[in-house]
Amino acid sequence: MQRVEKYEVLEELGHGGMATVYRARDTHLERDVALKILHPHLRASSEARQRFAREAKSVAKLKHPNILEVYDFSGPDSEQSYIAAELLTGPTLKDFGAQHPDLPAEIAVAMTLQVARALAVAHAHGIVHRDVKPENIMLHEGRTLKLTDFGIAQILDTQSFTATGQILGSPGHMAPEQIETGEVDERSDLFALGTVLYYLACGRLPFTGRNPHQILRRVMDTEYAEPLRVRPSIGAGLARIITRCLARDPAARYATAAELSAALSDWCASVGLDDPDAAVVAYLADPASTAARLTKATVAQLVRTGTESIRARDIPTAMDAFNHVLALDEGNAEALRQIESLGAAGSGRLPWVLASAGAVILALVLVLTLRQAGSDAEAAVARGDGLGAQAARDGSGLPPPARSPTSGAEVALDAGSAVGATLTGAAEDGSSEPRAETLEGAPAAAGEAGTAAAPNPSAGPGPRAPGEHGGPRPVSRDPRRVLLRPSLANVEIAVDGGPLRAFGPSFREVTLPPGRHSFRVVGGANCCVERTVTRDIPPGEGVFELPLTLEFRPASVYVVANVLGDVQVTGSGEAPARGRTREILSVPMARADDTRRLTVTAEGHRVYTGVIRLRAGQLTEHRATLELATAPTDVPPTPPPN
Repeated sequence: MQRVEKYEVLEELGHGGMATVYRARDTHLERDVALKILHPHLRASSEARQRFAREAKSVAKLKHPNILEVYDFSGPDSEQSYIAAELLTGPTLKDFGAQHPDLPAEIAVAMTLQVARALAVAHAHGIVHRDVKPENIMLHEGRTLKLTDFGIAQILDTQSFTATGQILGSPGHMAPEQIETGEVDERSDLFALGTVLYYLACGRLPFTGRNPHQILRRVMDTEYAEPLRVRPSIGAGLARIITRCLARDPAARYATAAELSAALSDWCASVGLDDPDAAVVAYLADPASTAARLTKATVAQLVRTGTESIRARDIPTAMDAFNHVLALDEGNAEALRQIESLGAAGSGRLPWVLASAGAVILALVLVLTLRQAGSDAEAAVARGDGLGAQAARDGSGLPPPARSPTSGAEVALDAGSAVGATLTGAAEDGSSEPRAETLEGAPAAAGEAGTAAAPNPSAGPGPRAPGEHGGPRPVSRDPRRVLLRPSLANVEIAVDGGPLRAFGPSFREVTLPPGRHSFRVVGGANCCVERTVTRDIPPGEGVFELPLTLEFRPASVYVVANVLGDVQVTGSGEAPARGRTREILSVPMARADDTRRLTVTAEGHRVYTGVIRLRAGQLTEHRATLELATAPTDVPPTPPPN
């Protein structure tokens, strides 16, 4: 048995690029500890040993329930360089997140809040972590989170690069300035914590790639899928917190961990979560029932917030609240009623509200709501008035872009909303995908690419533009902005044979010359069939919107049961998928993930029913136990032998 001074090394728990962690026994105090021993090649450097000890002393001063407690560290004359700390039960947050990809947003925020508080204490003592990531955050005793590995990256300040020029660190979590210059401060830790919050709230990391270089480039360009598009159920408020953490410019992020903690606490209060720490304990003990209870409480609180905001004439806040409600409970009657009342309040107000709130998802819900409430969208189009007409025309509910008249097409303007109408038609390559263009010369509305204001009928004739005296209007052949509209948030797009780039806040449009262009679209996590779309970008001014639709791959189901039987998967309006136990069953998918009903039948046994969560392009294993039939009605009658 290996012995390091008073510690008996029992087993290896893990290792990284700088140290190995063991479970060890403190023979003096008779307790188990986590013993981190610096790698031999680093022990050979006296500077590394001194810095290791200095960091250990600094972290040992940090007393906080969410920071790993340091018990002891090696002296200057010790043969080994080590740190002895409390032994955590685990798992890491990385493993926990992988096991809970559909973590409720309330728990994601509550967990992140604990880490933010830990960072606030560390930063107050002048310590920047530099390596905040899910692997360095551990759950302990089923009740709390612990931030580990403080200051380890600081050991190598003078050796930031290896002999091959590779940056040391965790590419998907390093702040842009850490990659670019190596100069970091507290805000660099907040960027990294933003990646952790994104991981917990969205079920995936924001920055991914085929190799570290590609990941680093995406971090530098802040290329990631918008969190609200990846998981609408997190709500716009949480999406804004995540986006601010991941800002390219440190000055645009939260200034301190305390400020971020306050924002997270405010978000918890906005969804009625009074005790985030207790919610974490409850979820770790009983995930399913706690998630259901949290969702119910959140919906109730958001409905109250939305209703009160309408009374206070704070329509953007009401929009955010009801949008969040319908992402969690799409059939919520009160939210639908309130949205209907807003729709009936006047067509002139809603376009401004939608632009202010950025409520893309709510706009879609408004279309459905107006239809359910008897406001026939087709009739609205015929009348040419209000949000219903616009929503039916462009399918988004946002004030749509106007379109330049081409090929003698006549452009109709919606005087009721003072927004240019969108014309849709077949794509120029013969496919049936719709396309939209904007009126030439129409100024874009602030905050939304592809949105243009129409002429005001009451503003008088004004100066005449070329072509208004009966002659043809000249068409610009300058490069044109192309707004990409993929049907799925988690995609990568390559334009004209270039490299794939993650669709997101920093990559949602391109500028291209008129003519034919190709767009390669690849869905994340093998969810969709890769597709290359060829489109002719027509000459003109304004934004050209390009829908990019992907076909979802079927999901696969493998059912293991205690007896052989027949399997049937139903739901979502799809035709039933049928097969046998212990066979891979292919299930068509109309969306990236879906919940389906599964039944297993076997002669002489009760029918088994269950609910499974399927993901397009992925295999889901389900275990079923069928009970023996105890009543004659449970067993199909056996026909008499011939």
